Amino acid sequence: MEWSSAKIGWGTFKNPQEPAMNDLQKLQQEIEGRKTRYNAVLKAKKVLLAAKLEIEDTTDECNAQVQRFQNKIEEDKLKDTIQNLHLQGKLNEVDSEIETLTERENAVKEKLAKLDEQNAKMELQLQVSKCMPEKRWVFAGQEAKEHDQERKYDAKPSIRYPIQGGSAVITFEDAKVAAQILEMGDHKIKIEDNGDIAINIKAWPVKLPTVEEIEIQTHVCKRRVLISEIPRFLTVDQLLDKLEIHFSKQKNNGGEVENIEFLQDSGNVVITFVDERISENLIKKELHEVVFRGINKTCVLRVSSFINGEIVRIKAGEIISRKSVLFAGIPDIIDEEKLRDNLQIHFQKPSNGGGEVDAIVYIPEGQSMITSFELDSVVEI
Repeated sequence: MEWSSAKIGWGTFKNPQEPAMNDLQKLQQEIEGRKTRYNAVLKAKKVLLAAKLEIEDTTDECNAQVQRFQNKIEEDKLKDTIQNLHLQGKLNEVDSEIETLTERENAVKEKLAKLDEQNAKMELQLQVSKCMPEKRWVFAGQEAKEHDQERKYDAKPSIRYPIQGGSAVITFEDAKVAAQILEMGDHKIKIEDNGDIAINIKAWPVKLPTVEEIEIQTHVCKRRVLISEIPRFLTVDQLLDKLEIHFSKQKNNGGEVENIEFLQDSGNVVITFVDERISENLIKKELHEVVFRGINKTCVLRVSSFINGEIVRIKAGEIISRKSVLFAGIPDIIDEEKLRDNLQIHFQKPSNGGGEVDAIVYIPEGQSMITSFELDSVVEI
């Protein structure tokens, strides 16, 4: 319904609906205003959203850049760590090499010290060899043939060999006979006094222990001297008294004597002084004129270093006797002498594989014996 206005004679008449129209317009205007503001908000929102997206993109780019920086820092740290480890490994290798070189240097120093010590000993040994007791040799009239280039020496050592009871050792004149007896092994021995009795014995090789190699280390006793080339015209006690008196005097380059000893095997004398310098002075002079008062004799004696020897290495072995045979398992059934005679008679017969017997030893049961063996031929080297 619309309102309309009409003029009345005395004035204008307003339609009652006119205020409502104004309100509607205002409302429409307000709506339009709100629409405008809403559009403005939407536009601002759109701008803000775009700004937000831009900020987010910038933020993502910044975060990515920060991550790249962090990754780069971590990579640099890793590279530094690897490089430090590599350098540390190099340092360890250098330290190890230095340690190895130091050990080698110390080893070389030790070897040099030992060589110096050995050299000093050799020099002392050379000095000692110059003043060793001399041996006088004479030509015995034997000459070696020119074609005989082999060096030989007579070696007849005495070897102690234990033999248990119920055994016998027979030495034949011919080594071939001994070898034949050993090859036969078992032997049946008939007792001559009673042909019905026989004993069975077995032949064994005689294995003798011997020394194959021996190494002796020598050293010079600093306080001892060896007096040699002593004539034999005094008793041992007289000789020791005269020498002790002579070598205890300072005018004779001597000094206080601690001990004096006579060596029975060589006839030399060993004097031990309290001060080692006395020995050195006496050895340097070497030949000393000693006056034996009371018998009016003057002798020139040789003074040299006294050398001790010590076995540092020995290698043992064994040799088999070429002519001797060991027989074991011999029962004690008859008299010792008769049994030995029966053994000798049996092994002298060629029909029993035997031959000439050079020596025989029989040890009855319950007894034992130490026999002595010597080499009977020239040993070649």
